[in-house]
Amino acid sequence: MSADAKTALPTTGSIRALLAAIVVSGVTTFMFYPLVTLELFDRGQSAIAVGIILGLLSGTGQISSALIGRANFHWGSKRLAISGLVLRSAGLMVFALDANTLTYAAGAVVASIGSSSTALAIKTELMRTSISRETITLRSIAINIGALVGPAIGATLYVGASFSIIILVVVFSYASLACVLLAVSFHQPETSERRPSSGYGKNQLSWYLEPSLVLISACVFAYWAIYAQWTLVVPILAAEGFGTPIASAWVFTGNAVLILLLQYPILVKGLVDLRSTRILLLGFASFVGTFAMLVLPKGIATVLAFATLFSFSELLISPTLDEVVGRLRGGSLGLTRAYGMVGTVGGVASVAGATAGGILIEMLGGTGGIFWLGAPMAVLGLWAGLALGRRELLL
Repeated sequence: MSADAKTALPTTGSIRALLAAIVVSGVTTFMFYPLVTLELFDRGQSAIAVGIILGLLSGTGQISSALIGRANFHWGSKRLAISGLVLRSAGLMVFALDANTLTYAAGAVVASIGSSSTALAIKTELMRTSISRETITLRSIAINIGALVGPAIGATLYVGASFSIIILVVVFSYASLACVLLAVSFHQPETSERRPSSGYGKNQLSWYLEPSLVLISACVFAYWAIYAQWTLVVPILAAEGFGTPIASAWVFTGNAVLILLLQYPILVKGLVDLRSTRILLLGFASFVGTFAMLVLPKGIATVLAFATLFSFSELLISPTLDEVVGRLRGGSLGLTRAYGMVGTVGGVASVAGATAGGILIEMLGGTGGIFWLGAPMAVLGLWAGLALGRRELLL
């Protein structure tokens, strides 16, 4: 970043507003996300259909991240963030209705693109200030504050009203957030600060195929293929273990609590001297044990063990991937494009992972079959992280 760019940073109040926007977005997302799986089942959707819909909801926007990154590069983060909220609202409205699979799939696509647009815009805005482990961890904490509060509000509305009311509340919240962001100070688009070199187009393919970038992309793919199983496994496993459909909201809340309590002390304080690639290895190793829980007899202990190990892996890997990507490639093509590219990889993994997970649950009659997807992906992440650490000795 140039010296001129540094002097144009948003005010501290703007940074706080962005973190607050992440919290609000997290609250609204997790109001409906823990319950959408069971709601779709109640509306007659099959496990395969639900897997596809969830994959599109979580992955389409990520797949589009490279294009979204280009839009952010040229238009700026403010326009993209607000436009994303509008798209997210329009897509989610279909889930307030009793519709068919195709309608839900179309709504999921639109909502996912909107969500990724807003998320990438706000993340880029923050990361243009700092790529430190602390800044990235604070962003993750903001997300998980929303994840802590959201399920409780969603469960309350689900029991006292309906899933459709949840969606309407979420859409209203997005509209209010868009109005707030209009008053927030953002950076100018990156095109106003600097442009890629004239050799960018010629060297683009070799940049994508550079070994270190391929390895971090493999880590990203493995993580998001694994993470896609969370929304499939938890509602089923929690309902079986606790005997109530709202137990998934409890597990989502517990996930957020663990991350909020442990992420900053572990990453910023406890592991401050540990290389980032070693943190990735620790997280993926924990994921192997996580999915081993699924082959054990179902019960409360199994649910708690699965959720705890999954949360521990998540709090290690998620912010560390952002840190490694930013430090590895942030200076060559800009943060927006770097995060956009790996976002696309993660989106492909989310769609493929959710679809494959739905197929395994349908074919094998339960969540135990997810082991055969989750464990190999964890091993892939271990291999890629180890190879990356050997190549990039400063990461």
